[in-house]
Amino acid sequence: MKKYSLYFLFVSAFSLLFSCGSSNEKVAEVAANYELQIVDSVQVNLLSSGLSIADVNDQTGELLAIQPNPPVAYVLSPEGVVLKKMDRPTGDPQAVGDYILSGEFYEDGIALMGFMTVKTYDMDFNLRESMKPDFTHGGMVYMGFNHLFEIKGIDHNRLVAYMGPQTEFSDKNAEYYQDRKIMTLIDPYLAKEQSLTTESMDKEIYKPVGKLASDSRFVTSGKAFYFLKPELDVKGNFLYYAFKGDTTMYKVELPSGEIVGETKIPFDEFILFKGFSMGPIGLKEQRESGPSDKSGSIERVYKLGDFEVIVYSSGMKLSDIEALDRDSPDFRERLMKADPQKHLIIKNGLRMNDELRLPDKVSHFDMADNKGFLWAHQDISKLEEEPDLITFYKLKVVEVK
Repeated sequence: MKKYSLYFLFVSAFSLLFSCGSSNEKVAEVAANYELQIVDSVQVNLLSSGLSIADVNDQTGELLAIQPNPPVAYVLSPEGVVLKKMDRPTGDPQAVGDYILSGEFYEDGIALMGFMTVKTYDMDFNLRESMKPDFTHGGMVYMGFNHLFEIKGIDHNRLVAYMGPQTEFSDKNAEYYQDRKIMTLIDPYLAKEQSLTTESMDKEIYKPVGKLASDSRFVTSGKAFYFLKPELDVKGNFLYYAFKGDTTMYKVELPSGEIVGETKIPFDEFILFKGFSMGPIGLKEQRESGPSDKSGSIERVYKLGDFEVIVYSSGMKLSDIEALDRDSPDFRERLMKADPQKHLIIKNGLRMNDELRLPDKVSHFDMADNKGFLWAHQDISKLEEEPDLITFYKLKVVEVK
């Protein structure tokens, strides 16, 4: 299979994306007034770089926390006490490689994902199955995102992961947008079949699922969109996703990959990137493009009970960006303040929150559990001193009286 160059992106709450083009969405009216409220917190006594919560055990409330690099995984008690730890060196055959990209409590154990690698363990991090496909993908390798999920099955459970577009076509060609898949369905039980050839393993263990909707602007516009990435969540056997630069959220049944719902996202405003020309001319356009509008960007999609929560930035017109004075030493801070991260609480396609800014004390969100809670990082930017403990907040959608 044809292989493309890879790029790495470490995600932080302060990352910015500049693009060309614009399109404003009609301001949506608020159907009711709900908000995300902090209902609990967990403090963890660890010195860690980039620790995030990847999953919450539905039965025990234990937390699976991962540090991407150097790769370390922890099982924490509901109170934040370290119960188990895996910090095997990257060359260890039981490790997942140089980076831990995501993790999930899987059946009675744990699954961890590295670059094009998924491994399952018991609760003491003893290796059970190791799965590494013979394909790769073009695009970015994302750390700090929740990209691995368990789905129920009749005979056994499976995993679904974002492992790139899994297509032989380049995103500079129209065929890419017709062929690319959304997720990869992984069956660890088939990895035990020693009789399978490498080619058969790829086809049976790793199955690409989900396609772009036929009316998606990425299919119909005739334009190229480089490093197209879905922001996603999985609840039950349904995938909820929206692409970073799109205005539609989709609901997909798993494992079939069939689209069973579409929702127009009720942004207050959202500047739309219109894409590059197909083929080599698009690369030239990208290289030679000058200052332009800052496109809107969807950063996270979560399913919380009857609600969906979308974290995004609206983008800015070039004229407004220029007014901030690019040569100013605090230009970056001004830009972040002028185009902050916001969030929508959506129910039945309607916006349910009046306040769009992220909740106070929260810097960014990690994941949504199966009990209707959203887990987030403490915002330490306004604290006078670096805290000794890592604080995670537990939030819930509540109606404002």
